[in-house]
Amino acid sequence: MKPAAERRRQPRYRLGEGAIAVTANNPGHIQNISLGGLSFVYLNSESPMADADTVDILDGQNDFFMEAIPCHTVSEKVLINESSFSMLRMVQRSLAFGPLSPAQQRQLEAYILQHSTSYA
Repeated sequence: MKPAAERRRQPRYRLGEGAIAVTANNPGHIQNISLGGLSFVYLNSESPMADADTVDILDGQNDFFMEAIPCHTVSEKVLINESSFSMLRMVQRSLAFGPLSPAQQRQLEAYILQHSTSYA
């Protein structure tokens, strides 16, 4: 079987522990980010989160906030929980950014350049 082709146009980067994505008042830890989108993990109940049309990025450790970034959901999957006793349901959601204004593009580029820790 051939490996899946990489569909991303932009390289992905890891951020520090304090980077959070918020969609429809549901916060989650950002797993990776690029100029084209991001992936984050959040706690979820039994019902799936509604599709988001914007996302906010908050990083209190680096005094960064960017709001109302246009986006759409690319994928969402429930993560396997290591503990069979846990009632928590972790979900990973991947978002693609919509068209960014030149100011948003510069702000996102600067944030990734200054605060990414490694390639994802």
